[in-house]
Amino acid sequence: MSNFTFLTEEQYFGSDKLDILEKRGTKAAITDFSILLGAYVSDNNHIDNDSSLEGRTGYYWTKSDDGDNDARVVNDNGHRHCSHVLTRDGGARPALPFSSISNIPTNGESGKRARDGILEVEYGYYPQKAASKDMQERLERAYRSGSISKTRNSYTTDSRKYDAYGEKFLAKQHEEYEYNGKRYVRVEANSDFGGNRFTLSNGEQYRDGDNVWVEVSPVKWLVDEREKVMLTDKLIFSGVQFNHTRDYHTKDFDKTDIKTFMDRYLSRDLEQSRGTITLGEQTEETEEFKPRKSRLQKLNPDKTKTADRSRMTDTEIIQNWIEAGESVLLRGPSGIGKTERIKTLYPDLIYMKLTNNMFPEKVVGSVNLQTGQSIPPDFAKTAIMQEATEEERKLVEENIQNIYDVADTVYERSKESDKKVVIMLDELLNVKPAVQSLVYTLVLNRMVEIGKGLKLPDNVVVVATGNQKKYSSVAEDLAEPLEKRFDHILDMEPKVGEWITEYAIPQKIHPSVIGYMLSKYNNSGKSEDIQDIGYFYEEPDVGEEHLDRNGCKGRTNDPRGWTSISNTLYNFERNLEQGKYEGKDVEDIIQRSISSKLREEWSAEFFDFYNLPTLTPEEVTKGMGEGYTQADLPRDISERFAYMTALITADETQVESCREFIRKHCDPEYLSIYDIYWAGNDERKMEKISELQEMSLALHTGKETEEYAKDGIAAYTDIGQMYSSYLTRDSKEEVRSEENERS
Repeated sequence: MSNFTFLTEEQYFGSDKLDILEKRGTKAAITDFSILLGAYVSDNNHIDNDSSLEGRTGYYWTKSDDGDNDARVVNDNGHRHCSHVLTRDGGARPALPFSSISNIPTNGESGKRARDGILEVEYGYYPQKAASKDMQERLERAYRSGSISKTRNSYTTDSRKYDAYGEKFLAKQHEEYEYNGKRYVRVEANSDFGGNRFTLSNGEQYRDGDNVWVEVSPVKWLVDEREKVMLTDKLIFSGVQFNHTRDYHTKDFDKTDIKTFMDRYLSRDLEQSRGTITLGEQTEETEEFKPRKSRLQKLNPDKTKTADRSRMTDTEIIQNWIEAGESVLLRGPSGIGKTERIKTLYPDLIYMKLTNNMFPEKVVGSVNLQTGQSIPPDFAKTAIMQEATEEERKLVEENIQNIYDVADTVYERSKESDKKVVIMLDELLNVKPAVQSLVYTLVLNRMVEIGKGLKLPDNVVVVATGNQKKYSSVAEDLAEPLEKRFDHILDMEPKVGEWITEYAIPQKIHPSVIGYMLSKYNNSGKSEDIQDIGYFYEEPDVGEEHLDRNGCKGRTNDPRGWTSISNTLYNFERNLEQGKYEGKDVEDIIQRSISSKLREEWSAEFFDFYNLPTLTPEEVTKGMGEGYTQADLPRDISERFAYMTALITADETQVESCREFIRKHCDPEYLSIYDIYWAGNDERKMEKISELQEMSLALHTGKETEEYAKDGIAAYTDIGQMYSSYLTRDSKEEVRSEENERS
């Protein structure tokens, strides 16, 4: 990544001041690594108790010029100042623009929202904090004895002395070492304090020329969501001249020495632990090396960058196992869609619900006492007949005993089949061990022990579901021999993002439910990525063991419960439109309906979201021509989601205005959900959305076009791919038929 930059003076102090700086201020703590590279430090003797370096600040560069050939800086007190571009004691606080909230670069984990509302993320790894005194001694002994191992990483600094103002940048490599699971670099102090002692965060004092071990750790960034830029929390490096020539103007920032350093070296150093190491353009001071490839890197033909690869959802990984012919046991709480997602993937599956009072012959078959003939269980007969030819089916219908010969023929033929026949054993963990034991042979050998043994087709895959004991009082432990017969056991949790994308949107769950879930988890800082925004039981902690004020377990906020809420809202609104509540307190009706289904911790909050004042499609269409007052617009994340969901009722004459309103006053990323939800399975509406996408791109020019394309179209594509896979599971006509049946 080579688009590192500095903020302007206006972004720190002027009318363009960033929200994150309004809340946190402009003073910035400085890392030990920066001090060792020659940075000026405000208070050499102050050490914060938690070693956060708070109170130890330095001055740092902006990209603005002072009109007199020097650069503007933020001084150690957080005030505006200026400094010679030749100096090397200025700290650096890099900034990094991003195209959309979902594209914030991170180390692969979602950020956290601090108490002041600022989103904090970790991106890149860099030397920052000096190791403790004890660790310094151990590292130095290991280094001198040669018992410490090098990694393949290194970090580049300027090798010039801190006061060498007339000398140009000369690269110096600091090799990275691994010790007891942590990573360190050995840095020779190039101190602005000269021969005087200076103190680092470990409480130890050092002089210029001392060797200090500095730990490599994740770099924390503050995210300004309005301006779409992130800024390092601390000053992370120093010792590099802003520019080796005396003349500087803002327009020349991209040509400066410090910008070149960030593009060529810092970008590599931050990212090297996240992917392939490259040293960029080689100089006399740098040495090129080629990292070894792991086994997976050699086998995998995929050229996608590691940072750009996404994790499979639970549904995708389950389908991957099934398509490989491997049996699966799905465990988790009730209501999270274990059975439903398998039925969605394989609509023709053979379903068998296990109960404690079921007859064993439903699983293992029976024997006719009069004739002595073996009678296979229904599920086995269905599996074989599905794969049999018409002639083979007639043979079985004539005499059930022919099924054994037919089964052998079908088995051999099915070895060449790509189609998977799924047999689902529902509630396996909720039945007694005696019932569980009936499926041993079925799971292990895909065979039914009846007569001489009935072999099921080779393309049969067994999938079982059940609840762990912590989620169900009637759950049973699975006998170890049976547990080992499953190729995979997946302990599932109720993931909000997967439920929204894989179920709620395709199944037309009420827009207010989806809007509320998205706003709640975005507000909580769980993640900005819709696929990873948390779990249903996380906010607040309302697991199955939680008791309400009446001493009852109450209603958990699981996917099944939210589906029920959706049905309630649709029924309520239908009755409301038909005038069935005339003269009644409708707020009380819907509040009581919600509270009967939803936990008390959430019911009032959800009602407030559902009842937020929003604009109707008619008001938006009219307002696009006449403008809005500030009072008409959404004020926070919750309201932006509420406005977006309220506009889903737009007709084809209103949708263009509604989409433009969402893009301007909510967020372009919300268009992805809005477009999918509005179009549904209607081909005409899908075509309308495509037309509007093209028109929008044509109307926006220059930089705005690029941002619109990234924020709107790219986000639409991400979730659109999910929805497209749903539509192409069968033909569109079959999907519409399914929708009609559900209606």
